[in-house]
Amino acid sequence: MKYLALALALAACSPQAPKAPATPAVAAAKAPAAASLGTIPETTVMTFVGSLPCADCPGIRTELTLTRDAPYSGDGKYSLVETYIDRGPPITTTGIWGTLRGDASDEDATVYELNPEKAEGERRHFRREGDMALKVLGGDMKPLPDALPSTLKRVK
Repeated sequence: MKYLALALALAACSPQAPKAPATPAVAAAKAPAAASLGTIPETTVMTFVGSLPCADCPGIRTELTLTRDAPYSGDGKYSLVETYIDRGPPITTTGIWGTLRGDASDEDATVYELNPEKAEGERRHFRREGDMALKVLGGDMKPLPDALPSTLKRVK
């Protein structure tokens, strides 16, 4: 009888089986609610285009495609296609990109850093302007002067 009481006491103290995690259907059902609050879900591919300044030509037509490793991740691969207007064929740079917090004028800014595959390439920085644009940053992590075109608009 002692052993039966001891067994019952131990059974009462043993941890309960863990609860099953939420099923994907439950998680998916929550996604539209977030979208209805005005947020735009992050996709795995984002493309931005625009014209950036050029020292000795009319401008640089720029197309930046960021591919995320997974939705909502802060890094992945990129392709930057730059066409110097009136200068010849496009130049394509590829590599990896990551997300940084803060730039020289805003410590809370979201900044995308492009790190090229080729060693002679330089890192480039773009500050996120809402969900639909990126603003190019100079080497000092400061925005370009307002008189210069510096914004890439999201097309995809």
